[in-house]
Amino acid sequence: MTSLTENWQAIEWPICLSEPPVLAQMSAGLHGHQSTDRFQLPTLWSLHFYRYRATLELAGQTFPIRPGFVGITPPNQPVLYHYEGPSPHLYAHFRLPSGSQPATGTIPLMQDLGTRFPLLYAQFEEVALAPHLPRWRREARLWELLCQLTERPAPQTSLTGHPAVSATIERIEQRLGEPLSIAQLAREAGVSYSYLGRLFQQQVGTSAIGYLRKRRIERAEHLLRESTLPIKSVAIAVGIPDLHLFNKTIRTALGASPRALRMSLEEDKRVE
Repeated sequence: MTSLTENWQAIEWPICLSEPPVLAQMSAGLHGHQSTDRFQLPTLWSLHFYRYRATLELAGQTFPIRPGFVGITPPNQPVLYHYEGPSPHLYAHFRLPSGSQPATGTIPLMQDLGTRFPLLYAQFEEVALAPHLPRWRREARLWELLCQLTERPAPQTSLTGHPAVSATIERIEQRLGEPLSIAQLAREAGVSYSYLGRLFQQQVGTSAIGYLRKRRIERAEHLLRESTLPIKSVAIAVGIPDLHLFNKTIRTALGASPRALRMSLEEDKRVE
């Protein structure tokens, strides 16, 4: 295997998004049943939202894959994956406008979405796991996500300055629905509870528990406003399965109960 490099943004693909993509397949996948897989789609682009650790070989270079990354490869591009174990992800295979239309931008082989990952993943998941939706709805969501991926913000170095902070953020984003404790996360990051708290305050501007609460509320608000999941399911998905506590948390943070938030959104849609 060639040496590992994190310079995945050095490889960028010209991409034309002047028209919507034509979707071939969109779903969840699980790789890692064998240690390596070689992929090459002769006529299709491939988009992956990664939730696992692995490496990817392309054009003689080896790149890391981490939870929170998103990757894209153009048609007829051979890629070799090396897995570390079960590798769940969401993916889309699609075509773009053919002919001589000029590129509207470029998109990197791989991006670390950081704090953007949970929202973009949730937006993609909502249509990827809903094959009953009209095809144009799924293509519209894919088109919007591709446009967002070509408009890359500056790296958020403040969130990843210390390895313990980046590792803890990664674990929180991966396991938001689990009963996490900051003491447990500190142990997993190899630092003390108090030191992790100081690092978060310095680099993120809030405590570690404050960051965890904020991410749970943001994910809950998105699911309440943008999905049809039952409120109980939303509470479980964001790691607050006690419905009474969930209602209290949302009311305190957002000024309305989960039911009121959803009803106000439904009323807004009827007005539109």
